[in-house]
Amino acid sequence: MPDPSQCKEPGGTSPPEGTGADGSRAAPVVGISLVSCRTVRDVEELGVEPPVELAYTMDGGFLRDVRFLAGRVLSVHAPCPSAEYLPNLGSRDAGVTAEGIETIRRSAATAASFGARAVVLHPGYVTDERVPTDSSRRLSGLAAARGEADLDPRFPGGTVCRPQYCSTAAYGEHLRRAIDLLAQAVRACGAEGPLLAVENLNPRIRYLFQLPSEMVEAAAAVPDLRFCVDVGHLWISSLLHGFAFLPGLREILATGRVVTAHIHDNSSVLGDAPRLADDHGAVGTGRVPIRAAVEAMAEAGVPSLVIESTGAPLAGWRCVRGMLEHAGRSL
Repeated sequence: MPDPSQCKEPGGTSPPEGTGADGSRAAPVVGISLVSCRTVRDVEELGVEPPVELAYTMDGGFLRDVRFLAGRVLSVHAPCPSAEYLPNLGSRDAGVTAEGIETIRRSAATAASFGARAVVLHPGYVTDERVPTDSSRRLSGLAAARGEADLDPRFPGGTVCRPQYCSTAAYGEHLRRAIDLLAQAVRACGAEGPLLAVENLNPRIRYLFQLPSEMVEAAAAVPDLRFCVDVGHLWISSLLHGFAFLPGLREILATGRVVTAHIHDNSSVLGDAPRLADDHGAVGTGRVPIRAAVEAMAEAGVPSLVIESTGAPLAGWRCVRGMLEHAGRSL
């Protein structure tokens, strides 16, 4: 459960969504990702108030069973409906990227059918192969294909890349390929109605878009592209790559393209016992400066914030709404 000292629950009547606490500034809508929901009952137990993000784990049958959510859906995480593989726009295999574009289009059609504004996308990887959606298959594949020279020796047996990884020729080539194809992906998504929002990834071998500068580069290259800032991923990347978290966040916000965010915590830390782990922990249970991030995103006018923790999502939802209420009084 979240640490109560990190959260301030809303008191009294909260300002309406889209309006700041003082009526002068739009406030982000706070929603909950359904990534931790395995059944319709799990969804129903969230209650009728929180808006939601449909998850990449939801197949066609699950989506049909939760049609009652139409009008409450902020965004959709591709692939949705679920698919065996994630879109990989970094691939140099035209068949793999064509499949990825079609997966993005289908996800956008799902988003449109539920009234969602955006499709969130993990845009690509440093490989020409298909990348499994299932996390255990994906991580085992990464471990099998890893190059020892690209792995950080502080994390033996894992898949954390070296800080220099983003400067390698292979990384740069696949990044350019992904950015080149994002314009096509934006068009495929937009044809169904929603915006395409690329998410920053954590510093794992084969993962692209680890750095704020890469988001800025993509924004300059693709005018209609939008972003989803994942604060948990950004925290891990800031530790490994040595940039300051809040300035990194503000660098992405300065593009003016951030339309949503994923909010979750993790216990990552460097030092004598370094640990980098994408825990997707409950808000207030780790080391991510979530309150400062929420305040920066509210000030920048980010329209929505989505709790993407695997535990206590309702408590995190209330916590972040409380942070926004407090921020609204000082903005």
